[in-house]
Amino acid sequence: HIEFRQESRYPGFYYRTDKNFVDEENWHCFVNSIYDKETKKFTCFKRAHKDLVDKSKLFK
Repeated sequence: HIEFRQESRYPGFYYRTDKNFVDEENWHCFVNSIYDKETKKFTCFKRAHKDLVDKSKLFK
């Protein structure tokens, strides 16, 4: 999943030296993968991010 990502986050959390920018638009997603037993390969893909908690109520 880390190699699939095309952006960096703040140092100490997730940082790629070859992609050293913060990309908020593409960061907010889930990365999932499927393993094919026959080919022995993973396929990674992105899913839309959905907040499970209403953050507007957390920081009043």
